[in-house]
Amino acid sequence: MIRQADGVYRLDHAVTANQKIILKAFGIDANYIKRKAEQISNELNPKLMDAVINSSRSYEEILAFVKGEGLTE
Repeated sequence: MIRQADGVYRLDHAVTANQKIILKAFGIDANYIKRKAEQISNELNPKLMDAVINSSRSYEEILAFVKGEGLTE
Protein backbone atom coordinates (compact mmCIF):
# COMPACT_ATOMS: atom_id res chain seq x y z
CA MET A 1 0.00 0.00 0.00
CA ILE A 2 1.08 3.54 -0.67
CA ARG A 3 -0.34 6.88 0.39
CA GLN A 4 -1.36 8.76 -2.72
CA ALA A 5 -1.54 12.51 -3.29
CA ASP A 6 -5.15 12.64 -2.14
CA GLY A 7 -4.10 11.19 1.24
CA VAL A 8 -5.78 7.84 0.64
CA TYR A 9 -3.81 4.62 1.04
CA ARG A 10 -4.25 2.22 -1.87
CA LEU A 11 -2.65 -0.93 -3.20
CA ASP A 12 0.08 0.16 -5.59
CA HIS A 13 -0.46 -2.80 -7.92
CA ALA A 14 -2.88 -5.63 -8.54
CA VAL A 15 -2.51 -8.93 -6.74
CA THR A 16 -0.23 -11.11 -8.89
CA ALA A 17 -0.98 -14.65 -10.03
CA ASN A 18 1.63 -16.04 -7.62
CA GLN A 19 0.15 -14.06 -4.75
CA LYS A 20 -3.30 -15.42 -5.63
CA ILE A 21 -1.94 -18.97 -5.36
CA ILE A 22 -0.51 -18.20 -1.93
CA LEU A 23 -3.71 -16.49 -0.79
CA LYS A 24 -5.76 -19.47 -1.96
CA ALA A 25 -3.66 -21.74 0.29
CA PHE A 26 -4.92 -19.65 3.23
CA GLY A 27 -8.51 -19.63 1.99
CA ILE A 28 -8.58 -15.97 0.96
CA ASP A 29 -8.72 -14.16 -2.37
CA ALA A 30 -7.75 -10.87 -4.02
CA ASN A 31 -11.11 -9.28 -3.15
CA TYR A 32 -10.37 -9.89 0.54
CA ILE A 33 -7.03 -8.11 0.14
CA LYS A 34 -8.72 -5.16 -1.56
CA ARG A 35 -11.32 -4.89 1.22
CA LYS A 36 -8.63 -5.08 3.92
CA ALA A 37 -6.56 -2.42 2.15
CA GLU A 38 -9.58 -0.10 2.11
CA GLN A 39 -10.25 -0.83 5.79
CA ILE A 40 -6.62 -0.07 6.71
CA SER A 41 -6.75 3.17 4.70
CA ASN A 42 -9.88 4.25 6.53
CA GLU A 43 -8.21 3.56 9.87
CA LEU A 44 -4.87 5.22 9.02
CA ASN A 45 -6.06 8.53 7.64
CA PRO A 46 -7.66 9.92 10.81
CA LYS A 47 -4.86 8.58 13.01
CA LEU A 48 -2.17 10.02 10.78
CA MET A 49 -3.80 13.44 10.61
CA ASP A 50 -4.32 13.50 14.38
CA ALA A 51 -0.65 12.61 14.89
CA VAL A 52 0.47 15.43 12.58
CA ILE A 53 -1.85 17.95 14.20
CA ASN A 54 -0.74 17.00 17.72
CA SER A 55 2.96 16.78 16.87
CA SER A 56 5.46 19.24 18.27
CA ARG A 57 7.38 18.93 14.98
CA SER A 58 7.06 21.46 12.17
CA TYR A 59 5.47 20.61 8.84
CA GLU A 60 8.91 20.68 7.25
CA GLU A 61 10.30 18.21 9.82
CA ILE A 62 7.38 15.83 9.31
CA LEU A 63 7.72 16.05 5.53
CA ALA A 64 11.47 15.35 5.75
CA PHE A 65 10.76 12.31 7.93
CA VAL A 66 8.13 10.98 5.53
CA LYS A 67 10.59 11.42 2.65
CA GLY A 68 13.14 9.35 4.60
CA GLU A 69 15.44 12.25 5.38
CA GLY A 70 15.12 11.79 9.14
CA LEU A 71 14.27 14.34 11.79
CA THR A 72 16.33 17.33 12.76
CA GLU A 73 17.26 17.67 16.39
